[in-house]
Amino acid sequence: MSQIGPLGAGYTGMAATMGVAGRGSGRDDVHVTLVIPADRFTERLRLHQTASGQKLADLEIPDLLAGTGVEFVQGWVTAIDADAQTIRIDDEHPLRYDTLVYALGSITDTEVVAGVDEFAYTLNSAHDATLLAEHLDRVTDGTVVVAGGGLTGIESAAEIAEQHPELDVALLSRQLPGSMMGAKGSR
Repeated sequence: MSQIGPLGAGYTGMAATMGVAGRGSGRDDVHVTLVIPADRFTERLRLHQTASGQKLADLEIPDLLAGTGVEFVQGWVTAIDADAQTIRIDDEHPLRYDTLVYALGSITDTEVVAGVDEFAYTLNSAHDATLLAEHLDRVTDGTVVVAGGGLTGIESAAEIAEQHPELDVALLSRQLPGSMMGAKGSR
């Protein structure tokens, strides 16, 4: 039997999981096990909306996987042994794989710039975005500085400005905001 182990259930991890599950549907020789520490799907592309105070749908991963045949394992991946083709979950449970899909995502590096760790908010998780939303609800005036001119930065600045018109919003970027897009998208 082929053991397929997607790690991570963001957009990429879920797309890979559902794609493999769909292609393996009805086959007895394929087993898919999705490993992620949370039982909720985080719409990372929408965390700017959470940060501005909007409520998003609460999507439970077991519900999203219902009927797909995918086994859901909630836990932290603490080690990968490529030679033995195993991952270790929560430092104790080994899981064998034949094919590993590594889709654990990314986080903001808060150590490169002095003061970020202590004074800034990130959009690494729904929890982080909620903390920012709660802070913004307590602030009655001042300036919110959004660092990063990519799509998340642009969307965050726009949503915060729309939801909190009493605040000034400044967008900081090394390049022209949206420069990674084509000319039409940048406009």
